[in-house]
Order: sequence, then C-alpha cells, then structure tokens
Amino acid sequence: MISVDDVSVIVTQKRIKHCYIKVDRENGNVCVSVPIGWNVKAVEELVRSKASWIKRKQTAVSDRVLNRKFEFNNGELHQVWGSEVPLINTSNSGRRGVKRSQYALVINAPAESSLDTREKLLTAWYAQEVKSAALVLVDKWEPVLGVKAGRLSAQKMKSKWGSCNIQNGNIRLNSELAKFPKGALEHVIVHELVHLLEPSHGKRFYSLMDEFLPNRKALKALTG
Repeated sequence: MISVDDVSVIVTQKRIKHCYIKVDRENGNVCVSVPIGWNVKAVEELVRSKASWIKRKQTAVSDRVLNRKFEFNNGELHQVWGSEVPLINTSNSGRRGVKRSQYALVINAPAESSLDTREKLLTAWYAQEVKSAALVLVDKWEPVLGVKAGRLSAQKMKSKWGSCNIQNGNIRLNSELAKFPKGALEHVIVHELVHLLEPSHGKRFYSLMDEFLPNRKALKALTG
C-alpha cells in the first residue's frame, strides 16, 4: 500500500498490458492493478489524474452505507467495520439483542418484532461496538498526545461523527462509525482528543493533526 496525496492506495502488479483503477464499492478502498515493472511515480500520476473520480466514488460508497433502507430479512447484507455481513434472524428464548458470529450478524428477537424494533437493536449493537473499539484507541492515543479523555459514549447522530466537551473531556461518537473501516473511527478519536490541546479548528489544530496523524485525510475519506 502507498499513500498518494493522503489517499491510501492498494497496488497490485499483474501480468497485464494496461493499468486499472477501482474504488471498492464495499469499503471505498482505492485499488490499482498495474503491469509488472511499473514504478511508484507512474502509479502516483495515475491516482492524481483520477482524484476527482475517486472522491466521487468514495462519497457514493459513504452515502450508500448511511442511507440504505433495510427490511431485516435473512441474508440481507449489513456493513460492519467496512465489510458486508449477512443477517440472520432468530427468535430464541432469552435476551433480545445482536451478536456477531464468525460469518453473520444474528438478531435475536420475537418473530413478530417490527422493523423498528430490529433496527433499534442493531443501532444499540453498533453503539456498543464503537464504544468498545474507541476505548482501545483512546488508551493508545492518550499517552501519545499527552491528554486525558473523560467519559466515552456512542449513539446515532445525524450531522457529526463525534464531539468533545473541552471542559470535562467527554467524547461522544456516532454509532454509524461501526459501518466503516476502523481507520475512520481512529481519525475521529484523534480529532476529538486533539481538541483537548486546541479547541478551535484553526491552523494549530490542523498542524497538530498532521503531526500526529499524517494520513488523516485518507482516513477521513473512508467516511466520504
């Protein structure tokens, strides 16, 4: 993998005559197939020439992930950390909820449960996934940045991926982040923690972001 102007690119050399570039419709990854012997400079030029197209495709992936309407039928595909996972409905006795098996998302709820009920169960599971992953990332980044976060929470949000209360360090995260590759969550975590060093979105803030997370633009692009 290489980075071209903050775009992460997966490069594969093959026995082909021409180069091919695609944006994975599932997770937004940029993949380039090139003839054996191509050099990095040539790949960089190709990616730069397609920059606008790449942005449009990645935005389309993000919009599709966030705006898709679900029927919660068996086999229906749902996004989990950038991958599509099939859904399985069960109505076993015991606690309602969602769990992930090796190959599927399992929603356990009474057979007569409404779509709204199943959606709420899945949203709650996404929130727990985000919170659990975020705790690990906060532990990773607090000593790097020299800051201390407050309480972490996650819920479905309409217009923000995250927010940070500068006074108490509490961080609130969008549960929808569980639909995207974990790099997207890491970008949001670092973004909110950096606000504990610089509350504004001024030059110092972005200078700190570039210092601690040089590939921040590529990670941000994961959510369109």
